[in-house]
Amino acid sequence: MFITISYRLLFTLICAWGFLLPLQAQPQPLDEAYFPFLLKDSTRIFSLSETISKSVEASYVMTSKINGNHKKHFNAIKENASEEVADIVKYTALLDEVVDPFLQNTLRRLQASNPEAKNCRLIVTRSYIDNAFATGDGTIFINAGLVRTLKNEDQLAFVVAHELAHNVLNHVQKNLSNYLGSLYNKDLQAEYNKIIKNGYNKNKRIKALLMKVSVNNLYHQRHQESAADSMAFHMIKSAGFNPAEAYNALKTFDHSGSLGHDIFERQASFFACKENWQSNQNTEGSTSIFNVKKEVDNSDSLKTHPDCKIRMAAIRKLLIGIGQDTMQSLAANPDDTFQKVNRAAGYESIQAMFDYEYFDKSLYNSLCQLQSEPQSKYLRSVAILSLLQLKSYLQRHRYSEAVSNISDYNPQELNKFLQFLNALNLSDFKALKESFDKLYPGTASKDEFSLMATFAGAHLTGYSPGANSLAAEYKRMYPSGRFTTLLQQLNYIKTKKK
Repeated sequence: MFITISYRLLFTLICAWGFLLPLQAQPQPLDEAYFPFLLKDSTRIFSLSETISKSVEASYVMTSKINGNHKKHFNAIKENASEEVADIVKYTALLDEVVDPFLQNTLRRLQASNPEAKNCRLIVTRSYIDNAFATGDGTIFINAGLVRTLKNEDQLAFVVAHELAHNVLNHVQKNLSNYLGSLYNKDLQAEYNKIIKNGYNKNKRIKALLMKVSVNNLYHQRHQESAADSMAFHMIKSAGFNPAEAYNALKTFDHSGSLGHDIFERQASFFACKENWQSNQNTEGSTSIFNVKKEVDNSDSLKTHPDCKIRMAAIRKLLIGIGQDTMQSLAANPDDTFQKVNRAAGYESIQAMFDYEYFDKSLYNSLCQLQSEPQSKYLRSVAILSLLQLKSYLQRHRYSEAVSNISDYNPQELNKFLQFLNALNLSDFKALKESFDKLYPGTASKDEFSLMATFAGAHLTGYSPGANSLAAEYKRMYPSGRFTTLLQQLNYIKTKKK
């Protein structure tokens, strides 16, 4: 066919994407013995992956409206969608004992009062991306990164119900039909032929034409988001959840870009280890690296749903309709039971950043969260391990792979943090480790994370005998541990020759 499409990208576009916002910290500490989930038996997750993949493939039904021109694209989309879902489940599904059971219970409570959603299933993922989506076959995905932002189970129920509504309303199948219809629109075909005949700047103009198709489909999704919000409101109300928390959830999403952690002020000694690191940077008039302005609001960056304020106004009308006074400020009610789930999801999000080799983000978020949990063994460990990985990448001249670029889409505080990382030299890491120890002194422990953090500290400070001894101890205590590959990369464990 004449137009080449990235079907994995298309699958992302036609899924009903819900919410996007940055990770934030909460005050309630988690049990210090908690560490992120590690899958030890892949049998269950591979079986689940295959089941959902087949379910998604079967949900793509070719209707009589799809003509011969559409069939090739339709079949390719269906095949790639099933493969995409299989990979998501296989590599990111979270089958832990804290977050997943809680969300499954919330789903069951919604289904008990809303039989139209009885055949839906929920998959929690380890992804740090603050989002949720539906795949059209009755499966909904909730990322740990999104769970981390919520204040209580009522807000969680709204998110779950919103994605259930996308399935009940058959939005994914409708988006697919809209996409194929737009792709083979006569005006689009004529414009494409005109571009081909006029060879000037052909690729750029074709790309712009395809963007029109995407924008048209996203427009339809905006209406779908509003419909899903409305149905979700009634679903959570019928299940006994507080419908006002739907408004509070959207309010949180709308203001999420302005939530700051003040890590420069609160952990000044850590950043002071690198002197004059902003001397050649644009500080936007700030005379001190500790004078951090309010973060840039970055709402609705993917434009896959209406502005949160519009959605909030719609929810407020629904609240008035059931007699709730919305003239007063709606305060989110904290949920002590949910706090443990919230914290565990935060740990899973940070670990996902580390595992996906976003070491700048895992360091930044662990530093942010340590402010409210200074005794956390996990947070302290992952911060030290992130420093170790950053130093390793700098040594191997691959630093750009581990440290993100400054972007207008980032909060200002994150951009300042990235400036700090980009200014580091190899000689700075020892001082950073020593300053970190003063801020967050650890205690001797033999759990996997703490042992690796002790090893990382020895490596960062150049104490080779200690690092060698700790690497050997780790290998003995955790022969199949999650950090074996890291020790191999650092040449502390030799790779066996085949």
